[in-house]
Amino acid sequence: MGAGRTGKMENSKHYAAIGPSPDEEIRDLTIKLTEAWEELSLLYQLAGSLSGVVAIDEAIQTALSLAQDKLETQGAAVIIAGPDDSAQIFQSGQRDLPDGWVNGPSGQSFVFRLLERRHPLIVNRAEQRWQGLDFPPEVRNLVGVAVNPKGGVKGVLLVWNKCRGGFTAGDGKLLSTISAYLGGVIETVYLYKTLSEAFEGILLSLATAVDAKSRWTAGHSHRTTRYAVALAKHLGNRPDFVEKVRISGLLHDVGKIGIPDAVLEKPDRLTPEEFELIKKHPEIGYRILEGIRQFRGDILDGVLYHHERVDGKGYPRGLRGEEIPFIGRLLAVADGFDAMTSDRPYRPGKSKEEALQELVKGAGSQWDQQLVLAFVEMMQSFPLLKDEESSP
Repeated sequence: MGAGRTGKMENSKHYAAIGPSPDEEIRDLTIKLTEAWEELSLLYQLAGSLSGVVAIDEAIQTALSLAQDKLETQGAAVIIAGPDDSAQIFQSGQRDLPDGWVNGPSGQSFVFRLLERRHPLIVNRAEQRWQGLDFPPEVRNLVGVAVNPKGGVKGVLLVWNKCRGGFTAGDGKLLSTISAYLGGVIETVYLYKTLSEAFEGILLSLATAVDAKSRWTAGHSHRTTRYAVALAKHLGNRPDFVEKVRISGLLHDVGKIGIPDAVLEKPDRLTPEEFELIKKHPEIGYRILEGIRQFRGDILDGVLYHHERVDGKGYPRGLRGEEIPFIGRLLAVADGFDAMTSDRPYRPGKSKEEALQELVKGAGSQWDQQLVLAFVEMMQSFPLLKDEESSP
């Protein structure tokens, strides 16, 4: 029996010698739990900080602040690789990477080599070299990870000079988490920007095509939009509504695509029958655009109701006063002002001062009185609008 007990004790010692002690296991689990909680907290903070961000610069600055704070470093940077081997650098902290290094051979090579890595790079060595590349003398140690390496905008995220000790694998994991989230935001913003630019091009081309149907309306949609946007801003409307005003203004006459050129180009006053054709353009425009779900509401209201009058004598529905959606009343003022100041085959355009007087005369009957007063005030306060030096 004694021998047996001794054997068990010897086996116990043997197991203890080759495996972690209970204290070490608990310590390891505590470290893993702490790292997991840190990463979970970081993701929550990233989600809150970066949700709704639509500017790459803003997303990068948010990520840099988080990286520097979480890893407790003297510096952090995102280096975006350019199409012509140039680099754009965003930095945060007490010490910056020199521009000469970032855009020099070592910096460029470093960025492109790091973009090919699947894991974080941690450098704690005193000689500060990696794959034959020298780091700036300001950098004592660093962690680097690729950002969005397969996307439309790619780069690297770096932090350097840890305030206490050297960088650990846990630091690399945290930086990878920030990089992954930042990469997703950057790619989303890049795609948004690409789509937005395409949408803007189509929008402007459509407005230009409509205006080009008649030499008498050349530039009308753009000018009307400029006045309407300025008025919406002057009244203190939210940016999202101002953007709807801009889109609706550019498209408000799109229905004229369905009006015969002979009517639009007629050098004399229109007959009652021809005017009835012209009066159809708001509804034609509405039908053209109503299939675009994102336009439903304010944008389509502007297209459909910009020729309504507050006295009920407008078209197409003969709405009165506040029955007319606000954006329709606002566009009506801008549209009327530009129409009066533009030449027509049967009359020259009025001066801007004369047109403002006509707006005041028609306030409360043709146009919304408060909007007319605001428009007149705006035009007197911002002479650049009179000189047509801004764009929609």
